[in-house]
Amino acid sequence: MNRRRLFAAVFFSVVILAVLGVIVGAEIVSGGQTVSVLRLRTGVQQGAVFRPGDVDVVSLRIAPGDVSYEAPGSVPAGARYAVAMQAGELLSPEDLAPAGAAVEITLTIAGPPPVQAGQAIDVFASLNQSQVLIGHAVPVVDVSGGQLTVLVSSRDELAWVEIAASDTSLHAAVSVASSPEGFPPSGVDEAICQLAPGACATVGNPASSATPWAVGAATPVPTPVP
Repeated sequence: MNRRRLFAAVFFSVVILAVLGVIVGAEIVSGGQTVSVLRLRTGVQQGAVFRPGDVDVVSLRIAPGDVSYEAPGSVPAGARYAVAMQAGELLSPEDLAPAGAAVEITLTIAGPPPVQAGQAIDVFASLNQSQVLIGHAVPVVDVSGGQLTVLVSSRDELAWVEIAASDTSLHAAVSVASSPEGFPPSGVDEAICQLAPGACATVGNPASSATPWAVGAATPVPTPVP
């Protein structure tokens, strides 16, 4: 009887060791590891500046390459959320825009649509009795009456500054779906054409041909925006 018990004990010990060996071997093969990642504690809006209080640190067991994630301390100061996100989502580098990639511009909009921070708008400018789309899906970060503070590419900052400072009529609709650095536009028409060169060519504005370095493309809108 003692031999049988001894044999059974040895047998089960061998089985347990074999199972553990298989588990350890699988972990080694898969390369799984525990990493610290950032998880949102609250929902955030597109264009909002990242703040450490937005996230907490959680441990996640992953294999290399399985998940793209931001680690604690890896987010540079001034980074903004490139998309709106919900609480509980893991933060990845693709969800953030680097600091300096976008700048805030305050625009005076005629008859602004009912829009809130976190939404996006299409911006139209008056040019030669036409309405030209100069900004599509532009994130809104603040609303104050007829003034909307939006995020635009730092590449086009000088053109947007020229337009914002002018008396050009601007309209906007809720969105449903550059010049070289250091050279500001010579006037508001050139600034508009810099942002919408295709539209300027359509309406025959000379600024479009005088600005060969204009960047970006926009679609002309045949009917005025109310």
